Amino acid sequence: MTEETKRCMEKAEHALEVAKELKKGGYIPDAASKAYYAMLYAAQALLKNEGIDVIKHSAVESAFGYYFAKPGRIDQKYHKMLINARKLREIADYDIDEEILEPVTSLKIEEGKAF
Repeated sequence: MTEETKRCMEKAEHALEVAKELKKGGYIPDAASKAYYAMLYAAQALLKNEGIDVIKHSAVESAFGYYFAKPGRIDQKYHKMLINARKLREIADYDIDEEILEPVTSLKIEEGKAF
């Protein structure tokens, strides 16, 4: 594991812990958003470990699917988790009319752990 990969995984673990704390504090949309970032950083770690350096969210999502899910190196459910978590993060961060409920956030945190 490269040093850069290790730092990405540390960021992923930190984001997951912050998501849990935000959930405990009742900050449900923020917790869902942070759970997504945990998955994003973990996906970046895998990609960086392969020498693939992408930053944009859509590029990480695409490359993760292309290099890991599509060839069967990981279960495709993880790619779907990342895609769905990103959609939820966009709702949490940008949609003022949409409400994210606690059970959804708990699911995303659990998925973040699995991811």
